[in-house]
Amino acid sequence: MIRLKLYLKNFRLVGFEKNYEIIFKKGLNFISGPTSTGKTTIFELIDYAFGAKSHKSYIEVGTKCSDVEIEFYIKDTLYRIKRTLFKFELPILVEIFDDKNQTFEIYGTYLADNKDYKKSLSSFLLSKLGLDGVKVSNQNFSFRDLFKFSYLKQTEIDNEDILSEKNWPIHNKQRATFEIIFNFYDQLIGELKSQLKTKQDEYKDQKIQYEGIQDFLNHSNVENYDSVSQRKNENSNQIQKLNELLEQKKKQIGKDASGTMARELSENVIKKKNNLKNIMSEILNQEQYIQKLVTLSNQYSHDLEKLDAAIMGVQEINKYDFQLCPNCLQPIETHTNKINCSLCGNSMEKLAEQILVLKSEKRNISTKRNELEKHILQELTLREYFNERHKVTSKEIEQDERLLTKLTEAYVNPHIEEISFINLNLGKLYSENDELDNSLRFIRELNRLSLVLKEKLNEIENLKDQIDNQHVMNEKHTIFDSLNKKFTDILTQFHFPKLEKAYIDFNKYLPYVRGRKYNDLGSLGAVTLITMAYYLAILEESTTNNLNSNHLNLLMIDTPRKNLGISSQTSEFQDEEIYESIISYFIELDNSISEKIQLIVINNGYPEFLPQTCLVQEFSSNGTTGLIDDI
Repeated sequence: MIRLKLYLKNFRLVGFEKNYEIIFKKGLNFISGPTSTGKTTIFELIDYAFGAKSHKSYIEVGTKCSDVEIEFYIKDTLYRIKRTLFKFELPILVEIFDDKNQTFEIYGTYLADNKDYKKSLSSFLLSKLGLDGVKVSNQNFSFRDLFKFSYLKQTEIDNEDILSEKNWPIHNKQRATFEIIFNFYDQLIGELKSQLKTKQDEYKDQKIQYEGIQDFLNHSNVENYDSVSQRKNENSNQIQKLNELLEQKKKQIGKDASGTMARELSENVIKKKNNLKNIMSEILNQEQYIQKLVTLSNQYSHDLEKLDAAIMGVQEINKYDFQLCPNCLQPIETHTNKINCSLCGNSMEKLAEQILVLKSEKRNISTKRNELEKHILQELTLREYFNERHKVTSKEIEQDERLLTKLTEAYVNPHIEEISFINLNLGKLYSENDELDNSLRFIRELNRLSLVLKEKLNEIENLKDQIDNQHVMNEKHTIFDSLNKKFTDILTQFHFPKLEKAYIDFNKYLPYVRGRKYNDLGSLGAVTLITMAYYLAILEESTTNNLNSNHLNLLMIDTPRKNLGISSQTSEFQDEEIYESIISYFIELDNSISEKIQLIVINNGYPEFLPQTCLVQEFSSNGTTGLIDDI
């Protein structure tokens, strides 16, 4: 029986050629390897699978993988989240494990960030934890708020801003999350009661849907999934056998007719039909070409008509002896020189040249038109030739096909009845398989709804338990007394130099050491130790017997030796013993409360005394083997 609120079973990158997987266990899980082997990538993609809006653009991951998957328990139920790696806006698939059939079934699809809270991944996760619908400062409480206390990033382990004090809205939510974790958030009971009513209504609606499908299947005399699936497999086998028999019959017909006149004639018909297509194409091309030529010829004729009109106009106008101006009708002076224009008296030489030019152009166009008409006549003759070929070929094909029908009847007829019978049976089997597929879909949906209804009942019971527990809220002073003791004990075992006055403030929920706020100590090594001790103290306190806690019982720590040992800029935190004491403490937790927590740590290397059972993944020291091949 899984006692953890959330237990991460495995992490998987779905690759194009193969998958990359890490299997986790309860207690301490250590992942070791040098820089750039993909350790931090594991944590960031787990965070992404749990609803982070995006992640870094890992080139190696993008070229070899398409999706990230995580399998995890919430209490006793196993779920699987599958999310596309580089299309952040796409829906996230959530599946639930069916213990009866030993398979994952689709539970639903959700979005990482959705204005409709009910369609968000956060809503799904919180509903399973009994915290769905909780409000903080008129905002939806998010799984992301809760997960903040389960994931200590490499960039946050020493950032001197544990509860985001510099961003007041976020700080306010994280303070409320601290209270929700330890169950002294005074608004929680009202939110839970409201959510209980919503969950009960959802359960009723889905139960009606379930009963409707169940009633349909009962009236349809549909059997269970296994028997329907078996029938479909039997039908599929029969279909395969009948298709094979059908192919044999077709081959037999061909074999019987091989080497005969029918076979030769059939091949000849195919050739002639191909030839007929070519002839039709030629006829079409000819028609288009002839149309273009006729259009050009008509243009030539039109041009000749215009030239004739121009020549006639020039010649005729000089025949007239004008006494009056054609424009104003006033008398005009006539010119007696006959070789000049009688109207204006100008020389007629230019007019004669113009007429010669027009007549020359007319002759050229006439010549072109005559040649074009000869070409048109040739093309028309060619078209008639193709038309005749088309008629002859079509008639030959018609005759050949009639003969082929007579010749093949002797071969085909004996098999027609048998082939028809096979096709009839195939049709029945295909139709029956369609009905069986519909039945299987209904059965799967009924099974899915059964799992959903079971989960809805679990959610309702969880909410009722939460409400019952809220009537007796955890006593804040008692919590802090125990929390501060654990915080001090952890720092002591971390060999924190000059340790004194270590506590977590009752009102601010922030750690103090040496009587000073953690970020006033002036050492990043000190901040690293204090931050880890703070997160670990919250984790451990949440496992206290008889304490109603909402912590996930999971903590992921990225690079615990940051700013410690040789990398420390402060001499008092350069002692390698400090780093080794941290790992020793992790091992101690594994020995004492491994059934209550899951601690996943990634780091560059590990001490020799780390038990190999705690080492779940070790990447190559020479850098050739990482999360993805050859990162």
